[in-house]
Order: sequence, then C-alpha cells, then structure tokens
Amino acid sequence: MSLKSLELTPHTMILAGVFLLLLSFTTIRPGNPSVPYFKEANDSLLNDKKKKEYLEMRGIVKQSKVSEKGNDELLDSAVIRIYSDQGPRVLLLELYTNKKGKCDFRLPLNQRFIIEFSKEGYVTKYIEVNSKIPKDKEAAYIFPFYVDIFEDIKGLDVSVLKKPIAKITYATNKSQFDYDYAYTNKINNDLKKLYKNYYFLQQIEIDSGQSPDTTGTGKK
Repeated sequence: MSLKSLELTPHTMILAGVFLLLLSFTTIRPGNPSVPYFKEANDSLLNDKKKKEYLEMRGIVKQSKVSEKGNDELLDSAVIRIYSDQGPRVLLLELYTNKKGKCDFRLPLNQRFIIEFSKEGYVTKYIEVNSKIPKDKEAAYIFPFYVDIFEDIKGLDVSVLKKPIAKITYATNKSQFDYDYAYTNKINNDLKKLYKNYYFLQQIEIDSGQSPDTTGTGKK
C-alpha cells in the first residue's frame, strides 16, 4: 500500500493514516504516536488549495518525562513555527498544538522547511523537511510524527539541539516520505547523552527536596 493518495477520501485517509502510524517512529526513542486525528489540516502555505499535491504533517508534541521510568504528557499550546529553508530563513507560519498536543499542517512539495517546536520555559527542537519529489510522484502524502520537549533546566548543555533532531525526505526506493535513518542514528547518540544528563539533574533536584530550577536564575 502506498502512502500517497491521489484523492484523500475519508476512507483512504484513514487507511493511509493507520499505515503510516505503523511505519513511523519517534524522533528520539521507540514508541508509537497516538491514533491520528482527521480534522482539516492548516493549508495556508498552499498556493492552490484545490490541488491534491502536498505533504501533510500530522504531529503530536509531548512534554518529556522527568525520569527514565516516568511518562510523557501531551503538551497544550506548544508553538510550531514553519520556516523556509531555501536561502535566508524566513518565517512562513506559526501555529499551536491543541489540548491533546496535536498539530496538523500541509507543506507544498519541492521545497525545504525547518519546523521549530517550542514553549516558554522549555527547550526548542527542530526537524528538517525536504519535500522535493519526482515530478511523476506528485500527489498528497501524509506523514505522522512525534516530538517531545522538556523544561529548560539550569546547568544542562543543550547545544546539540541547535541541530535538527530529525530529517525527513522523500525515499525513492519506498515511494514515500521517510526519516533519514543515517542522520537519525547519528543524532540519537548525542540525544541519549543529553537525556541521561537531564534525568541526572532532575534526580539531584528531587533528592534535594527542591523543584527543578527552570528559570536559569538559580532561584527556587
């Protein structure tokens, strides 16, 4: 079954969404995103909204667990900023996750984008999307993804997050959009170290009986 759909009828959208859900993986660690939702996606970046040629990004943003044995939580009102990555970076669109941590937007094909995820008091993460595709493969595609961000904590080196945590591109051999696995494997090694340090600092705060300092001021 192909991930693309020439006409996104309700039936084909559900089938494509479920199939993509099974194929997708998180940008940091194993786990499946929640069941996709099927409301109308934000299509303000499309020049011709009647054409069924785009990459629909269906995202879930969560707050990272505070320990290795903890649980992620859905993050309401996280900010998603979409930038053009073709020359000087230009902000194209800003939107927010809903109460279930969900966002849904459509990207034009044959362009490059940087997608930024942030919230006040939290670290910022990025993913890179290259929607370039062979001319004879232009259609409507759906790509579900999952990103988690955590509260900024004093003393934690987050310089690795200046780089994209994932890259998404069209995989010709699969006729669908997919992660750049080589890049993902490389960046995940750095992200594992980041999370190990994050959990360590969180545990120090817990053991000291104080809440984590997320202000960067050292005040509790």
